[in-house]
Amino acid sequence: MLPWDLLFVLSHVRTVSSQAFAATDRAILKLARRGQLKEAAHLLTEAYGAEVLGSCIGRLRDRALAQDAAQDALARALVGLSRYKGEAGLRPWLHRIAANRCIDLLRSRTSRRRHLVDGASLDTLPGHEEPMPSELDEEAAEKRRRLEVVRRALDQVKEPDRTWVELHHTHGVTYDEIAMEEQLSRAAVKQRIWRAIKRVRAILITQGEQLS
Repeated sequence: MLPWDLLFVLSHVRTVSSQAFAATDRAILKLARRGQLKEAAHLLTEAYGAEVLGSCIGRLRDRALAQDAAQDALARALVGLSRYKGEAGLRPWLHRIAANRCIDLLRSRTSRRRHLVDGASLDTLPGHEEPMPSELDEEAAEKRRRLEVVRRALDQVKEPDRTWVELHHTHGVTYDEIAMEEQLSRAAVKQRIWRAIKRVRAILITQGEQLS
């Protein structure tokens, strides 16, 4: 069973089942292959924009940067729609594009921060943003803390396993759908997701978090 904290993170943006998107995917692909990219972009964003943005926010913890990543991921997906040959639906493919874009941005940000530290005094660097007074409610603060702890634990799970955990537990994408997209067996995907969850649990226990 997943710990409460992990369930909190993985379910806070729960969406409808993957089967409900099949008709939408067909419509998006049909529009793209007809060259109606404006219409395809509108439908793609309407169907997947919110969950892709949520996924990027979870990885980057910076809304502005996440918006850039999500927009770029959707734009790259739009360009690739006419050549898309997957059978598992657009969600696994789209989330993989978004995850890769987030990884690129994180690497770029890390490199930029190193450059700033090398070339500037530490007292010139921005400090941690303090929460608004209205957000200092004890329960809300604890939820934010738990969310951050689990997100950092998830960050230690290597790709594509991290994306698979999110796809399966947050967005309801089945093991079979992920396996089909990645050209792996269902058993292999299920085992890797299970190992990823086990790793997150171990990290949380090491940090002294209470698991339910």
